[in-house]
Amino acid sequence: MIKQFLIAMMLCFLSAKGQVNKDYGAIMASYPKTLSARSLAAKILKDFSTDRERSEAAFYWVANNIKYNLNVYHDLSPKISFRYSDEEDKKRKILAIKDSIINHTLQTKTAVCEGYSQTLSAIYTNLGFENIVINGFVRNSIIDIGNIKKEVNHAWNMVKIDDEWKIVDATWAAGSVINGRWQQNYNAYYYDIPKKHYLKTHFPKNRKWKFGNKLSKEEFYDQPIYSTEFLQTNLELITPLKGVITKKESKELTLKIKNLGTVHKILYVTSTSRYAQKPEVNFNEGIGYVKIKSLRESNRLFIVINGEIHMQFKLLI
Repeated sequence: MIKQFLIAMMLCFLSAKGQVNKDYGAIMASYPKTLSARSLAAKILKDFSTDRERSEAAFYWVANNIKYNLNVYHDLSPKISFRYSDEEDKKRKILAIKDSIINHTLQTKTAVCEGYSQTLSAIYTNLGFENIVINGFVRNSIIDIGNIKKEVNHAWNMVKIDDEWKIVDATWAAGSVINGRWQQNYNAYYYDIPKKHYLKTHFPKNRKWKFGNKLSKEEFYDQPIYSTEFLQTNLELITPLKGVITKKESKELTLKIKNLGTVHKILYVTSTSRYAQKPEVNFNEGIGYVKIKSLRESNRLFIVINGEIHMQFKLLI
């Protein structure tokens, strides 16, 4: 029997900021513009001595040399279909499709997350690292809070270095979308994402890659939206841990944030306010109590700390 198999490209991005690792950039600046996964791995093996350096160098190269393809992202149904006769034929054709995605990514220097992750996986394989492409779910905005997706919408990687699995996402490290245009802006945070923050932004389809965390898919989608700026600090939101604030809750809304101190200038913005507003803030035993009063008929709440949006909530008022 002839069967049909569909592969949906993963289309996702996240606005992010970060520092460029100048050492990797300086060493890899002289690399040829056209490279295969094998030839790039050979150069990395020659120029870097430790597995950690080699792993991060490959990640750095992909994130800094591949541009996000917004045109493909905005295509609502980009799919690859093929027919196969048996499992061996299926595996062979899937491998051919992956090779095609990798070759296209390296030739055009553009991709969506499937291209980033498959290309990085190929480089890691040529470097001799055990690795896997992870398919799963991510949330990008307030619209996603409580809006559970049925189909996976992202792909990232796991790579094993020094007997430890590291979570890496070259797509999110590569840049950001500002005013409808993608801009390259490397963020090293997405190499070796801390496991304590992992499920705040990413949710793997295969529960094996949750590393024992029992968070459900529904609970993942119910969380507030956390920005990279927040996740890079030692701040920890204690309450509310749900991203939807109801009318009853909004009347006495107090955020409890661990490690919040006087060095943090905190403001909030709603969908109906013209200007950022200053909440009432109190401190007690390492916890900041942020009391927000005027939410009115708003449907969105943004928490701003030291000039950067750190958390987003959906308001049902």
